[in-house]
Amino acid sequence: MKKNVDKQKKYYFSGRLKRQLNQISHHSLTIVEAPSGFGKTTAVREYLKENLSHNACEYWYTCLGESVSVAWLGICELFSNVNVKVADDLKNLKMPTMDTLFYMTSYLRDFSCQTETYLVVDNYQLVNCDIPRELISVFSMHGNPKLHMIFITQQLEAKQQISIHNNNIHTINASAFLFDREDTVRLFRMEGIRLTDDELKKILMSTEGWVSAIRLQIKNFLEIGFFDLTTTDIGQLVEKAIWNRLTPEEKAFFLLVSVLDSFTIRQAAIMLNQEILPEKIDELLKNNDFIRYLPDKCMYSMHSILQDYLRDRFYNQMPADYQNQTFRKAGVSCTAILQYYSAAEFFYKIKDFDAILSLPFSREYLYKHKGKNLSVFIITIVNECPEEILCKYPLTMIVFGYYTILDGQTETYRKLCSLLRIAVRCDSDFDRESLRKIRGEYTLLVTLGEFNDISKVNKGHETALKILGKPSIMIKSDIPMLFATTSVLNMFWRESGELENELQQIDIGAHLYHKIGQGHGIGYNTVMRAEALLMRGEDNEAEILCHKALYEARSYYQTDMCICAELVLARIAILRGEVKGYFTAIKNMQDYAKADSNLYVLHMVEYCMSIIGLLLGIKYYVAPWLYDMESIKNVLYAPVIPHAQILYLNLLLMENRYPEFYGISQLIPDKSKNANENIKYMMPQVYYLKFLAIAKYNNGDRFAAQEYLKQALSIAMPDKIYLPFAQEAGQLNSLLDSLRNSVSDKDGINAIIKLGRRQERGMKIIKKAINSDKSPLTPREREIAQLARDRLSAREIAGKLYISETTVRTILRSVYSKLDIHSRTELVTKQF
Repeated sequence: MKKNVDKQKKYYFSGRLKRQLNQISHHSLTIVEAPSGFGKTTAVREYLKENLSHNACEYWYTCLGESVSVAWLGICELFSNVNVKVADDLKNLKMPTMDTLFYMTSYLRDFSCQTETYLVVDNYQLVNCDIPRELISVFSMHGNPKLHMIFITQQLEAKQQISIHNNNIHTINASAFLFDREDTVRLFRMEGIRLTDDELKKILMSTEGWVSAIRLQIKNFLEIGFFDLTTTDIGQLVEKAIWNRLTPEEKAFFLLVSVLDSFTIRQAAIMLNQEILPEKIDELLKNNDFIRYLPDKCMYSMHSILQDYLRDRFYNQMPADYQNQTFRKAGVSCTAILQYYSAAEFFYKIKDFDAILSLPFSREYLYKHKGKNLSVFIITIVNECPEEILCKYPLTMIVFGYYTILDGQTETYRKLCSLLRIAVRCDSDFDRESLRKIRGEYTLLVTLGEFNDISKVNKGHETALKILGKPSIMIKSDIPMLFATTSVLNMFWRESGELENELQQIDIGAHLYHKIGQGHGIGYNTVMRAEALLMRGEDNEAEILCHKALYEARSYYQTDMCICAELVLARIAILRGEVKGYFTAIKNMQDYAKADSNLYVLHMVEYCMSIIGLLLGIKYYVAPWLYDMESIKNVLYAPVIPHAQILYLNLLLMENRYPEFYGISQLIPDKSKNANENIKYMMPQVYYLKFLAIAKYNNGDRFAAQEYLKQALSIAMPDKIYLPFAQEAGQLNSLLDSLRNSVSDKDGINAIIKLGRRQERGMKIIKKAINSDKSPLTPREREIAQLARDRLSAREIAGKLYISETTVRTILRSVYSKLDIHSRTELVTKQF
């Protein structure tokens, strides 16, 4: 927002802090890092108010613990006030990872800002980002002298504390906010209070220079006329300085809203059972030092010192009936601003399951709030809520059912399906039309549990379509098809020797599903057939089908199916050694990730790049979350996890971590042989056995290697799944040769060996192209090399990037060494 003239309040800032604040305008970015109650936000706000020129602009974003994606959008919106293109590019990037930080650097390099501008991110510690310091570091590289970013944060967790040695960044830490003897005396004098030496000593001892505690002592003195230095506990100070000075009406209001982390005017009115907020309360919010208005959120936030005191009083001194009434009001107030999950948590405190199940939860809403807390919450509700109440809300149960199957909560999913069978009985209380809709949607939910038994799925979809007579209300265009998989073949190839029949069934099912989902997932049958053809080495036919699938999917904005098709095209290009086709497919996938706001799309692209990286032996292509089994479970939907775990085994094998490989391989579920599960997968079995064969062969156990490879071939060869073996031609050729006489399908072995030669040749061409395309320079080195090539001097580069001339010269020496040149003249001729 533009700089506003606030109500005049008296603040004192130490000379030490003022000097630190005065450096903000000289740096690209400032980190203000100190614990709660140190006055960080007040200091920055007042500094900007007093020091910004008339034409300067300031914009704020305050984090309130939103989801990562929502917080990232909020940060990006700051840039929308200044440069819409850069803001859109950053939004499309999603919350960056270590692998995508480079894109941020390139976007920020294009940042233009004509007016002196300050962008402030407050409560940055609440952004649940895995790389908070690295993100700050990249933001500091925007390079525009008129832009100054400020990150206000409590101390980040120890595991996140990575030192930033960056001349663009100015850091103001907790020590700058602590008051010494002189500061304390001046603050009291500013309030018209003179301290004796003994009073000063005791105040310094009791507060340890903490400004919030000092201000509470001042507030208390101004009310009673003397110092009660026997009180050192912060809670007692709050009680004497604030609580005891409030009217009964104000006390009642503060207790009510204290249960909310933040609140709007509308929520505050609801908590008071009013249509509009009483004038006295409105004035209290505007004029209380411990209540802060967040203009970017249109919400109020209570200082943690006051909130902690109020919550302690609320939970420990107020009667249960009062607490329950307050929780109900809080739930209603959260519902009013569409915070359904928060509302449900409040209703759960009073065990009002009707209120929880009445909330308008949707599949999209739950996907956006995906996480352990939500999963545990849904399981708790289903297990604790009386069954007769659950059965009153079948559509909510259906929404929960979709979420639980995606999250791998099989028991809860089955319980919901069982209860839904009761809810749709003929003598139910629902009217005829409602009952029809519930039965149809229930049938679809049950069918999802059979998802890769294609004949059962087709029957289920046919039945559901007859019942509904129209498309499902549960299937929306931005919900991932097939759990955001990157391979339709992997998900639907269920029985060895049955692939051709399964492909035919998929074509029939696609027609049915198109009617039910209004084009949702369109093209998935075409992608699966293209994958099957590629597995056989029939790449020309596969390519044609990929382009058909892309046309179908783009017509209905089915990004996930487009990504699946592009992955097949990338693998075709690798097989052929077609450099242009490879880079085109990779760029298209990455563009989808930038253009789509759904987080699962980004994860799909990361997954695709990981598959390609493992295929080509390029580890930096592999997503960081694939290096850890728990991270895989947190990122992917449950039905896709067995496939990703195979990639993890591939990583272990690539790094020769054999003990871990053998240990982990025993934990990966054998879906194809588990008779108690509806879902069966063939492809993970093929790769699992193939990797075991390679591991045993590398460890000198040729006999075991042959046995494992023979098992893998027995699954794959009836359906002509050759490519998984051809991809490892260099390691498997000797074993394949030795098996020629012990397998019945000798033509299949010959086809694998022939395909392997193509694959090996194509991979070499693609890897060579990648290596030549990859710059030997780091992003920072490229940035400085580009400026040097534009004939800027070391001093000019240093000034533009806010770094020292020594740093510029050091980096340029590294550039010359990597490019094997000796001067700027030669630099002009180099591509980097």
